[in-house]
Amino acid sequence: MGTSNAHPARVGWFEITATEPSRSREFYRELFGWTFDAFGSGDAYCTITAPGAGMPMGALRRGDRDALCIGVLCSDAWATIRTLEPLGATLAEEPARTPAGDIHAVVLDGQGNRLGLLEPAAPTARPEPRAAPGPNATAFFEIGTTDLAATRRFCQEAFGWSTERDEAAEGVAYYSIQAPGLGEIGGVLDLSGMDGVSDYAIPGLRVADATDVLERAEAAGGSAVMGPVSDANGLVIVQFLDPAGNRWSAFALPTAE
Repeated sequence: MGTSNAHPARVGWFEITATEPSRSREFYRELFGWTFDAFGSGDAYCTITAPGAGMPMGALRRGDRDALCIGVLCSDAWATIRTLEPLGATLAEEPARTPAGDIHAVVLDGQGNRLGLLEPAAPTARPEPRAAPGPNATAFFEIGTTDLAATRRFCQEAFGWSTERDEAAEGVAYYSIQAPGLGEIGGVLDLSGMDGVSDYAIPGLRVADATDVLERAEAAGGSAVMGPVSDANGLVIVQFLDPAGNRWSAFALPTAE
């Protein structure tokens, strides 16, 4: 199943590269109930679908390294690369057609974060806004940066995303990422002044219970990075590493009183 109903200027994909895809599948099936649909023989490439979702949200592919990248949807991968390179991005993986028919490339932004570019196999007209993602599906992305000004500038010049201070995030400098016509799609955490930190760009998953996800991720061989922490609106956020060291964010909406 392709990804042609997704539109550009939006992070609507992620890709896991794994040296041991079977281990990754086992971890994520147990933790989130994800479905993996293989293309071709073996486990070289699978799309990933959240429970109850009608379209895949990411892919798992076999590779010579373990890595995770968010994916920005675009109508022309090569054209997007030519736009990004003058802004400081460098090409890490040239555009190539996946077994699912889409074209995928990877660039490094100025902070060294891996950003995927997904050109759907059969682009269609811009769809109506989607309903809120269900549990265990991607619903957000987060960039942690040691150079806030550079990251905000890249977001604006590369994709037209604006950033606004999120006052609900207490004790940290956090900025919501706004996309034209879509509203809030992600966030930027200012890491400057923090010790022992490095830049990152990671997917964010909506879950029913963020604390439970963190505990079960650790029990399954992952490790906790952050949290659980709550913002002023009652959002509960955690970050964890999978057994291969890939970093994720997960959040749970406030519980109704």
